[in-house]
This record gives sequence, structure tokens and C-alpha cells, in this order.
Amino acid sequence: MKPEQKKVERKSSDQMPITICVVEDDAGFRNGLLRLLARTPDCHCLGSYPSAEAALEAIPKMAPKVVLMDLNLPGMNGVDCVRKLKSLLPWVQIIMLTVYEDPDQIYNALSAGATGYLLKQTPPAELLDAIRDVHNGGAPMSSQIARKVVQSFQGIPDKILNHHVCQKYGNTMKASVVSASFQIPSLLQARTSKV
Repeated sequence: MKPEQKKVERKSSDQMPITICVVEDDAGFRNGLLRLLARTPDCHCLGSYPSAEAALEAIPKMAPKVVLMDLNLPGMNGVDCVRKLKSLLPWVQIIMLTVYEDPDQIYNALSAGATGYLLKQTPPAELLDAIRDVHNGGAPMSSQIARKVVQSFQGIPDKILNHHVCQKYGNTMKASVVSASFQIPSLLQARTSKV
């Protein structure tokens, strides 16, 4: 068993650690993330920030490989921060780490440039796997979030369809109006205005 441990340690020390920044306003949660990253050999936290504004000032200078981003931040929200960070650092991989499961929030975050979307209830081992996954070209999502993404490509349930679209165009138009996209009023209006 000891030779395996040495082999794992040597492999981790030979590879460059994944550089990470954390943007989270909840000090307790942020500190928990920092403790987790500090005891993970293949991860190195470059900095943590309680607001989007502080993150935007510091993160471009550090150029981390991965950013863990909260959605609901004081001042500028996480989605706007993602959009600005991606314009400054197009290669950075951003994982949303939030409590929000709303399809509009998911769509907005992914459209802004987030590469992954995890719920804060994600177990620590899965979060670390997600960081490694996004670093290696994946797009990690909590299973509940992945289900919502899949459902969005299969059509939007009747209960969240825009009532006016159904009345104006009838039920036969539902699939074509909302195919392969999240239900967002502006998106629906754009699609239905072309019909």
C-alpha cells in the first residue's frame, strides 16, 4: 500500500497544480472551499474574492486556469462577472457554484461563458473531480442541473410555456417555438416574431 501512495504523490508533484480563484460572498462557505483546496495536492488557490468587482480587479493579473463563481453576489452578479472575465481571459474555465437551479439562471450563466454549473450541496470529492474535469476539457454539472439542460433540449413543459405564445400560435407551434432552448421570455419573443 505504501508504494501506491508514493506513486500517487510523485504523480501529483510532477504535474503542475490547477490554479484556481474563488468568487464567493459567504465567508463561511468561501473559507470551507479554501480549506478544501489547500489540502488538495493538484489544486492551488491563487486568491478568493467576496465580490465580482474585487475579482475583476485581481483575477486577470493572476490568470488562473479555473474560477469557482457564485451567482448571487453583492453589487455585480456572477453572470455579469463571468461575461467580463471571459472577455479578459477567454481561456479561463468558470464553474458556477450556487444554490440556484432556475433554468433562466443556468441558461444565462452558460451563455455568459461558464463551462460548468454545480450546486453548493455538491460533495467535496465531486467538486474536486469537477475542477479536474473542466481543466481537462469537460463541462461538469450537478445531476439536477444536467437534467434541466437535457429537458430544455427536449422541449419546455407546458406549465412554463409563455401563455401568450400558446394562445397566439396554438399548441402545434410549441415545439418549434421553444425547441432546443431554455424558456426565456426574450428568447421566446425573438423566435415567435420570426413566425
